[in-house]
Amino acid sequence: MQKERDDIEFKMGNNNPFSTPEGYFEHLTDRVMSKLPDTKPEEKPAIIRYLRPLLYAAVFTGVIVLSATFLMKDDQEQETQQMASAPINSGDAYFDDAADYAMVDNQDIYAYLLADL
Repeated sequence: MQKERDDIEFKMGNNNPFSTPEGYFEHLTDRVMSKLPDTKPEEKPAIIRYLRPLLYAAVFTGVIVLSATFLMKDDQEQETQQMASAPINSGDAYFDDAADYAMVDNQDIYAYLLADL
């Protein structure tokens, strides 16, 4: 590689073959600025700027729905476990509970049964 470099230097010499015209860099800024358009193009606002509040609302709603779903699932599991562990009443015990709830005593039941005869 050094040999190739030496051959190029021998043929071309150490002189730089490239040059710039006189005053090229002094007036470069003026020429570039004159070619630029004078007015700034109108910027259309990004659609995301208008949709950002809606996106925030959608994310907030999604978080609320997911949280409520998980909370309700836990409540349902607890109710299912409580129902599974609750003792099962026999038919007579259920009737007694219903009679107590309705505030009906034995005399009322007998009167109701005799009324049908």
